This record gives sequence, C-alpha cells and structure tokens, in this order.
Amino acid sequence: MPADLDGPDAAGPAERLRGRLCRERVDAGSKSERLALLLAVAGGERLVLRRAGANPFRDPELEALEGQVLIVEGERRERYFLVQHYAVCDDDDGSPG
Repeated sequence: MPADLDGPDAAGPAERLRGRLCRERVDAGSKSERLALLLAVAGGERLVLRRAGANPFRDPELEALEGQVLIVEGERRERYFLVQHYAVCDDDDGSPG
C-alpha cells in the first residue's frame, strides 16, 4: 500500500522523483536480462525501481500501477532506485515525468 508522502514517517528519504511507470527490457544480453519496472522521469532518464522489502524481480503492487504517473521517495543506488514511499499522481498531464 502506498505511504502518505507528507505523513510523519516521510522524514528520511534522500530523493523525490516524479515520472511515468513503464516496463522495459533491461540488461540485454546478460544473465540478468529481464523485463523490469522503470520510472521515466523528465529529461529522458529511466530508473529501474525496486520497492524496499519487495521481491526485486517481481512486484505485483507496482506492476498494477504500470502506465501511471508516480511520485517516489527513496535512495538512488548503483543500478536501481530503492523506493521507500510512493504515491500515484492525481494531476497526470501526460508528460513522462
């Protein structure tokens, strides 16, 4: 369940991003090749999302939100963005982020 980004537990995340959730093939040609959930943010950057405490390869909670605009809070890691909190954007203007 998404956390309230403005609630009392929202004090720790290092970074907040806004973008459209999409699914794309990553790590093509390697043993890690897979379809992954990415956040397409303004400027064209795409970040693999991994929700803290969830399975890193399949997350039904995030998969159900594919195509929607999200605001995520968490930490940028070497190969992915670790999501601590997220919310679905109500003001979807159609842009990627």
